[in-house]
Amino acid sequence: MVLLRSATVAALVLILIGACSSDDDEAADAGQTSTTHPSIDLSSSSNGAAGAGVYSPPVNGCERAPDDAGCIGENFEGEGIPLDIYVMFDLSCSMSCSVDKQGCCRRDDPVPLEEWRIQPVREAMHQFLQDPASKGIGVGLGFFGDHDSSEDDDPQICSVENHSDATVGIDRLPDAATGLISALDAGEPQGGTPTHLAIEGSCVYVNDWRNMNLGHKVVILLVTDGVPEAACDANIELATDAAAQCYNGGKGFQTYVLGVVANNNNSLDQLNQIAAAGGTERAYLTDKNDIAGSVLEALNAIRADATIPCTLPVPAPRDGSPLDYNYVNLGICDAGGDNLPTFYVPSAADCGEAGSWYYEETPDGRAIQLCDATCDAVSVSGAELFFSVGCKRVDGPVK
Repeated sequence: MVLLRSATVAALVLILIGACSSDDDEAADAGQTSTTHPSIDLSSSSNGAAGAGVYSPPVNGCERAPDDAGCIGENFEGEGIPLDIYVMFDLSCSMSCSVDKQGCCRRDDPVPLEEWRIQPVREAMHQFLQDPASKGIGVGLGFFGDHDSSEDDDPQICSVENHSDATVGIDRLPDAATGLISALDAGEPQGGTPTHLAIEGSCVYVNDWRNMNLGHKVVILLVTDGVPEAACDANIELATDAAAQCYNGGKGFQTYVLGVVANNNNSLDQLNQIAAAGGTERAYLTDKNDIAGSVLEALNAIRADATIPCTLPVPAPRDGSPLDYNYVNLGICDAGGDNLPTFYVPSAADCGEAGSWYYEETPDGRAIQLCDATCDAVSVSGAELFFSVGCKRVDGPVK
């Protein structure tokens, strides 16, 4: 996975194309039957390439053209897979410290409220939640470390169940912003840092949520200012194990890590370990000289990375006929207005140059997964992505 892709796709358009021919063997392999429709002769615009989603770049830009069999269909505006972000927010007592202090400052070494490191984090979260670019994203909020540190060994406190209920359930922005901001402002730093329980509890919550919202992409965002310690026997091994189990080799949920203050190499290393185990390579770290600005920058980067449409739902044929996965193709018009040939490969291990894609199993059926090089190509501003249903799939080389 590419950690940061800041550009967005300019247009995502789905082209549903009626089948111009059928292949009994291919359909049998898919366990479904493709529907046959009359061909439409638009051969004058074809550039001779095989497969659906083929382009003939005219003077005024990139246009799709029929494949060699003459398949062409209607355009439909598509929607990407909805994104939900579940924020697990650290309320350990060190959040009451200034950027240059550690420990439980509100108790042992008080500093003015305006200097608490939680304050600029709240400020950045406010801006992110109210940013028009966040509109349509689902966001939920949970807390960890939000209990008195004297209870750090309480079995009830030190349980996954205690960390699996959301303070604010996932809901869409901008409507959800008011409740999320109120909860963030009311949170009081006071406990330790049981990071493993935070991740395990988050995983329980997002799994239950996704089971009720099939087809959504759900990720966890761990916002923390320190390493796992001082509560519930917390340590880095438990935290990385929790992130790895939740990610489950890509079948589960990614854990992004936003390190609010990482003031030593041990912190840097441990936060990066958690992110890597959670499938997001490395942690996003803040600048202690500009916590609010760097937190907001990191939040925007995480939003961009999570929303790049490189996993796409496959639309059902408009006429209600069964979907034949052997009759699905992609088409890409790059930022320069040129056709980028696309082709199917059996798995991620067979990915190669830009244009390749494969299927991933999801709870509600197969989804198209773009290979990394293809995802990079469509993530450039000005690129356009199309896909079609009904024309025989174009297969690429197998490694």
